[in-house]
Parts: sequence; structure tokens; C-alpha cells
Amino acid sequence: MSYDMFVQRFDQGDAAPMADDAFLVVFEPRVDHREPQHSYWHITVDDGGEADIYAALADGTLDSLMVTRFSTGTVLDMLVKFIGLADAVVLAPDCPTLLAHEGQRHHLPEELRADAVVVHAGSDVERVLQDG
Repeated sequence: MSYDMFVQRFDQGDAAPMADDAFLVVFEPRVDHREPQHSYWHITVDDGGEADIYAALADGTLDSLMVTRFSTGTVLDMLVKFIGLADAVVLAPDCPTLLAHEGQRHHLPEELRADAVVVHAGSDVERVLQDG
């Protein structure tokens, strides 16, 4: 898919850092190219999918993450796993906020709460993106 999705953690309506270990567990094993000076990571997965990820890991944390030029399938399953481990949400253009679990809703900024949806698998993310 050709647009950008942002991953962010929120605490009481404010952006909050994520622990970088969730990134390292989910994405690092699939990294096939990296440009640290640009916080760029490219991943490929077993179903032939791939994604460009921009994430600056520093001092054990990650402020936000951007996924772009991504395929569906395993890549989106990995994204759902990541947001669950990082207690983060996905912000995609013209789509509701994607939650890992319902408990995150009250931490979102007010304007993101009403339409937010919980996703359990990559197929849920794909469906939301298509319905946009």
C-alpha cells in the first residue's frame, strides 16, 4: 500500500514513548536493510511482503514509528503484534485509530476516541484501510 501509517503510544491524551524492545522483538529479525543515519529499516517476510519502517531507537525508547510502502498479509500481522507489545495505536490517513485493546481508548486524545476500533489481526487492519 502506498501511504504512511504512524504508530504512537498515548498516556492520558498525550503522546508517550514506547519501549524499543517491542520493535526489536517483532521487526528486527526481518530487517534486510538498514540506514541508521535516516532511522530507516526495510523488512521482508516469508509471504513475499515487505515494508519500509522509520523508527529512531534511542535510550531504550521509541517515540513513534512510521510504516510506508507496505504489503498486506504478514506485515500487517506483525504491525498488530507490535502495537500490542508496545501498547501503541495505529494512525492511518482518513481511517479510525486502530487500537490493540479497548483499554487504550481512554488514553487517546478526545478527537480520536469515538471512531477508534480494536484490531486483532492484519486482516482487520486491511479491512479498515480499505473501508477508510
